[in-house]
Amino acid sequence: MGKNSSKGTAAYPNVTVDTGLFGKSTTNGTGSTFSPTDFQKSMVGITESNAGSALQNYLNPNYESADYKRGEQYFQNKMSNMLQNDYLNPALQRNLLRGSTASDIMRGFANDLAASEYERQQDYRDQQLQNYMAAMMPYTTIYDMSKGTQGLSQALANSIANYNLAAAANKNKSSGLGDILGGLGSLAGAGASAYSTWSNNQKTT
Repeated sequence: MGKNSSKGTAAYPNVTVDTGLFGKSTTNGTGSTFSPTDFQKSMVGITESNAGSALQNYLNPNYESADYKRGEQYFQNKMSNMLQNDYLNPALQRNLLRGSTASDIMRGFANDLAASEYERQQDYRDQQLQNYMAAMMPYTTIYDMSKGTQGLSQALANSIANYNLAAAANKNKSSGLGDILGGLGSLAGAGASAYSTWSNNQKTT
């Protein structure tokens, strides 16, 4: 709790709030200090390890990387299998399509896949942005936790400071009234002494 100085003014208190799960915060006259838990430190460490590379991959995507090539191959295989199994094969089985025509369709589809390289690159870049945002999420979460914990210690310190100020004001008010009453008593005593002196002078004349 805060202590009052000899002049009756209230000192700002030193308050620590330990939430356990969400960390600890200390507030005093110089500001607030947040002490994270081991879990929070670990999460921030994970962010710092992954966010930098994720951001670099978004700003300068490597379309020759093994990661991109795997995604590209997966996309092409998926689309080719979908076309063949869901459209061409059922049409051939029902004699709705000749084999040569189906082959022509597959070749044309392969050319269309090759022409859609730009769209796949944009999709890959968007995925890198999602990776970066996911990497940053623990960092922003820990920041919100620290702000909430600091808010608790600041609110408690302000409440104690306001209480101490009110107590100091009441003390000053009481001291002021006593001084006034003491002054009036001295004035009355001086007046009585002056009257006595005047009265004695009158008797001797």
